[in-house]
Amino acid sequence: MPSPPRVVMITPHGDPLGTIGEPDIGGQCVYIRELSTHLAAHGIRVRAYTRDRGDGRPPRETIAPGAEVVRIRCGPAGFIPKEDLLPYLGEFSARIADQLDASDVLHSHYWDGGYVAHHARTRQPWFHSTHSIGKLKEAALPRDARYRYEERIRIETDVYNGCDRIFALTAIEAGQIAALYGVPQGRLTVIPPGVSVDRFHSAANAPENRRRFGLRDRPTVLTLGRLDARKGFDLYLGIAAEAMDRCGAAGLSFVLSAGDGNPQESEEADKLRRLIEELGLSDVLTWLPVQAEADVPALYHAADVFVLTSRYEPFGIVILEAMASGVPVVATVHGGPAEIIEPAVDGLLADPRDPGAFAEAVCSLLSSESRRRDLAAHARKKVEEAYNWSAIAARFLNGYGIEPMEVADAR
Repeated sequence: MPSPPRVVMITPHGDPLGTIGEPDIGGQCVYIRELSTHLAAHGIRVRAYTRDRGDGRPPRETIAPGAEVVRIRCGPAGFIPKEDLLPYLGEFSARIADQLDASDVLHSHYWDGGYVAHHARTRQPWFHSTHSIGKLKEAALPRDARYRYEERIRIETDVYNGCDRIFALTAIEAGQIAALYGVPQGRLTVIPPGVSVDRFHSAANAPENRRRFGLRDRPTVLTLGRLDARKGFDLYLGIAAEAMDRCGAAGLSFVLSAGDGNPQESEEADKLRRLIEELGLSDVLTWLPVQAEADVPALYHAADVFVLTSRYEPFGIVILEAMASGVPVVATVHGGPAEIIEPAVDGLLADPRDPGAFAEAVCSLLSSESRRRDLAAHARKKVEEAYNWSAIAARFLNGYGIEPMEVADAR
């Protein structure tokens, strides 16, 4: 029996083994790392190409047995924001083109990966994951020259028309791509991300975990993510101020875990610090740096409620992590979370641009331990059944048209 083709992930800005929380290292990187790991557990060879940032990481590194990341030098050394990568992507494309086999299956990620696949591909089948949509981000966020929406949307249009199939994170996203970019629905397949149900589990001791992170033993609301204006942490602070009035200031604790002091984050960090002072949150909010991945499950277990306040969120892997951890979720109604969460069954949805309504949803959970337990139990069950990574990887193999060879332990 011939061996199955190799799957090649193309992810210039997002290193699958990058440190989560560093600039442009977030949920997409976790997604590619976990997908690669679980494809390899199904007996598929995987190689992920990413940009070498010149930060001392090796040119080649193992993700898991059968899966590796290869770092490609292009452009000047050092971090380059993904919005500024376009001038160097031609060099990236040329460097990987010679390393591709005719039998490879290409899977590009985000607009920058799509650009590279479009230029490096010869005859290989080509699949693309969007991770977010330029036209929707342009509508949800203030116009800002640094986001280069015109260039991005032009590239996305070329990628969507050029690839063989697009993997959308949700049915909502598939409909948006079809409507906004004129892509036939028949060229779109919906496959959500997954979560490690063994790593993120519901056994927890909240007081003990709060002490671990130096938090007060109070009802605790948590959010976390990259320190990026697009994540809506300013909206979170406004919601926290509203919740203080509605739930009682003396009895609450709010936690934000984001940022690592990188200079690229200084503008957003300064804006949030000013807002914390203006809203009088200094005594009730703890700002932690981004945590090491090994510590993130315990951070979820320190919380009574997890919130996601993005102005627009394509999916929100952190929602799955919180749900798997037995923490009830209140998430933005804008984007993919509306497809993950069944309101009042396994979580709540609210508009973060309406701080009063969002705060009311948070307070409704903090006021009822039995409701929190009920939502958390249903959420954990949903994650186990619909979002475990092994099953998600099998769906991708079906999408690629590849037969799995075996299933190994991917932990």
